[in-house]
Amino acid sequence: MVLALYVVIFLILIIISVPIAFALGLSSVTVFWLSDQPLDLFAQRLWTGLDKFTLVAIPLFILTGELMSSSGILTRLLDFSRLILGRIKGSLLYINIMGSMFFGGVNGSAVADTSAIGSMLIPASKKEYKDPELVASITSISSIIGPLIPPSLPMLIYAFTASNVSVSALFLAGVIPGILLGIVLLITTYFVVRKKDYPILKTEEYTLKDVLKIIGWFLVALILPVIMVAGIAGGVMTPTEAGCVGVLYAVFIGFFITRELTFDLLYKSLYRTVVVSAIVMLMVSIGHVSVWWLSIEGYPAMIGDTLSSFTDNAYLFLLLMLLIYLFVGLFIDQTPAMIMLVPIFAPLAITYGIDPIHFGMVTVLALAVGLVTPPVGICLFVSSSIAEVPIHRVFKASTPYFIALGIVLLIITFIPDTYLWLPRLFGY
Repeated sequence: MVLALYVVIFLILIIISVPIAFALGLSSVTVFWLSDQPLDLFAQRLWTGLDKFTLVAIPLFILTGELMSSSGILTRLLDFSRLILGRIKGSLLYINIMGSMFFGGVNGSAVADTSAIGSMLIPASKKEYKDPELVASITSISSIIGPLIPPSLPMLIYAFTASNVSVSALFLAGVIPGILLGIVLLITTYFVVRKKDYPILKTEEYTLKDVLKIIGWFLVALILPVIMVAGIAGGVMTPTEAGCVGVLYAVFIGFFITRELTFDLLYKSLYRTVVVSAIVMLMVSIGHVSVWWLSIEGYPAMIGDTLSSFTDNAYLFLLLMLLIYLFVGLFIDQTPAMIMLVPIFAPLAITYGIDPIHFGMVTVLALAVGLVTPPVGICLFVSSSIAEVPIHRVFKASTPYFIALGIVLLIITFIPDTYLWLPRLFGY
């Protein structure tokens, strides 16, 4: 009865557009009061949820991405993509996807990817191809690559919420799925574009000096994720230390190499980092309270018993998880959904003999799909607003890309050996 009331209150608050963190908080306070839990324990659990050293890495990762975005690195990455793909039909669409693959390794945020790449490529693509719906759909769908290719903020949050899961193993496991998703989207774009009457853009003639310069800038951007991931995977750095290295590297690149980072941009990056970090930390602390209350009431065990009585097949369990994640993603953003669901389902996955890294990749990608599906679909909203196109038209144009995304999701879910070999190679 109390659980039903908890769910009803939470859903009502979500429907009337109360922010998820506050909806969770108000629901939790209500059930604390009804179940005779002292409210001062609520405050204590809020603090306990944040008393984790791993969480220090979150604002550092966010700041690294913000600084790299303000340092002109994205422009250099797009120049490299243009060098490779600039002479083919529909080149700006391919460049959009390639840019997401490269920028995902630097920023790790789907929303940042959509807004940054979208603001640069959507206007130009609209002008050249007169197909804003397709451009906006590619921008939003390709942004999902960001949470997969390391260093990834969603993977960091998953490692925290699942407990006893290696961040470095998750980062290594995300490399192949991220590249695979990018390649599948590029192939899909080829079949979509070949039916279009798009012009082949005139590109500048590159001298050997130009080529070497563009490749050099690309390597400057590539060094950051390589240092962070290799440092964590090699046991040289903790995720928090890797975040510090990332911030220092981004500041150095911005002030002394590209020379595009100013003190004004530095202040804006710090400001955005504080805002985003505050939202994430509030969500983490309140989510911890909710999960703690559910645990002491025995609801996770009840859910586990129900699923176990329904099936003892790991593949059927994974299919149920996909359906649950995809449904939840329609209404709740990726980060709060992970904070709410992972502490319940990750331990249950282990009882089915599912590798925690495997389940982590399934969780990250399945919930990332919610970023591009209405009614929440924040990346879809961002890209459609930049393209100035109604969201239903963008969603319709995304149909072939959703099919491609579904294929990749099924591969990651049911053929985990396609990517788990990499973390295993490093002893995980």
